[in-house]
Amino acid sequence: MQIQTSYKDDQQGKLYLVPTPIGNLEDITIRAKKVLESADYIAAEDTRTSGLMLDRIGIHNKMVAFHKFNSKEKAPELVKMMQEGAVIAEISDAGMPVISDPGYILVEECIKANVPVVPLPGASAFATALIASGFDAQPFTYYGFLPRKASQQKGYFQEMNQARATSIFYEAPHRLVKTLETMGEVFDPSRQIVCARELTKIHEEFARGTLAEVTDHFKAVDPRGEFVVLVSPNTAEKELDWNDLIAEVKDKVDSGVSKKDAIKEVAKKHQVSKNELYDRYHQQ
Repeated sequence: MQIQTSYKDDQQGKLYLVPTPIGNLEDITIRAKKVLESADYIAAEDTRTSGLMLDRIGIHNKMVAFHKFNSKEKAPELVKMMQEGAVIAEISDAGMPVISDPGYILVEECIKANVPVVPLPGASAFATALIASGFDAQPFTYYGFLPRKASQQKGYFQEMNQARATSIFYEAPHRLVKTLETMGEVFDPSRQIVCARELTKIHEEFARGTLAEVTDHFKAVDPRGEFVVLVSPNTAEKELDWNDLIAEVKDKVDSGVSKKDAIKEVAKKHQVSKNELYDRYHQQ
């Protein structure tokens, strides 16, 4: 077991996970800017892209490249620097670090080495899209980027099709229509979805409607910008399995509840006839 006290010793090295704007630079927080300004190094997924962003908000600290191609080799080096007292701020190209970037590898190594990991709150594309989708935000499942092959995507879509939670994934504009068509092979065409693009930017747009409507829209209108795709929860009534209900009654009886009370509780919980459940229970 490990207990981390993030601010016990301000002199020790540590890792800050700093969200950056997903589009609108005004979304940088006061605290994020302060941490980036004071860090000894900024670890960035793409130093060129992030360098331009940091320059526009007036930050010119030394940067080190940390991306999926060098993460396993670079992480131990960065951890050693932090063990020697360096403060490193890790950022993604846009949005929250670790979400869809290799930051988790650095976090994992820091935890192993007892280097404090301090997360900052901030911008995230999937959370931004979720709160404006019109779908229930609790619970939700975030899938990140799906595989590119339709055959592999179908497995995810079959899971989403049955999910009682809102499902969220990212898609590139040039693959969006094909992905929506693959969804159409699994989902009912009337399933509600949202495709959000260019979030926080001047061309921010939400396409809300049935899967069929949204697919037709993007066949007619060329998709542009990175997309967050959200699928509404499956709200179809679940078919009752009397065997499951009877098993639930038996579990309660085994735990010491009387048969009468167990049947009453299970019937009320699942909104079924107490008499019918009683009859089926005793038939077994």
